[in-house]
Amino acid sequence: MVRHPKKKEDEKSNGDDTTKDNPVESLPPSQTDESRRKSGLDKLFWLRVSLGVLAGSLSALIGSSQSIESSRMVLGFGIMITLFIVSYVIAKSLRIPIVPADKKKLITTGYGSYFLMFIFCWILVNTLIHPDVGILTVR
Repeated sequence: MVRHPKKKEDEKSNGDDTTKDNPVESLPPSQTDESRRKSGLDKLFWLRVSLGVLAGSLSALIGSSQSIESSRMVLGFGIMITLFIVSYVIAKSLRIPIVPADKKKLITTGYGSYFLMFIFCWILVNTLIHPDVGILTVR
């Protein structure tokens, strides 16, 4: 029996297909890059938590001098947004080795904790500054 020679299309498809499927950019990062990325994201998380505490405290302290309640709210959320942008600038300066597909990690890491710590500290510091306000309205 005589075998038929392979078609030219089959020879081309059996070539170096693995290089086309796995480009250099999608190779998994080395363990050192993974640990650097993880430690960088951990630093970013705790930076955002601490800036949330700072933003809440500043909002209560600065807002206590405002006489109109709506301006207190605008000022508080303005401080919150400003410090979040500052945390993003700091995150960019940390140069965390992130895969290009995960660039939104710099924004999404710790934003929930930032917001919750902001609200908690704003309420706590405001209550500590004005402890008698709630009692007067009840009596």
